[in-house]
Amino acid sequence: MQRSSDPVGETYEEMERIIANLVECYALPHTKMCMRWSRPTVDEYREEVVGWLEDYGKSFRRLPKKSMPGREDLPTFARARLDAEIRRIREGRNPEVERSYEQLFR
Repeated sequence: MQRSSDPVGETYEEMERIIANLVECYALPHTKMCMRWSRPTVDEYREEVVGWLEDYGKSFRRLPKKSMPGREDLPTFARARLDAEIRRIREGRNPEVERSYEQLFR
């Protein structure tokens, strides 16, 4: 197995990929599994998805506080990417969340 010459840089790239897939691969499946007694509004559904993302975000505290020159440390970087995704969801601009709500409740 060959080691990378830039493991911190690879970690930043990997965090980008993980957060990009987090909604579809983590938050939506968990949200869909939740039993409901009534149909949520689209805003309530979005907040459920955000809740799962916030739960996942707690794991960022375990990331090493390493950084590349001129960039924020890994936990700060990951949190900023997650916050951007949460903002998109709350504004109704995440197609996966909107499609999921449509499939389940309309």
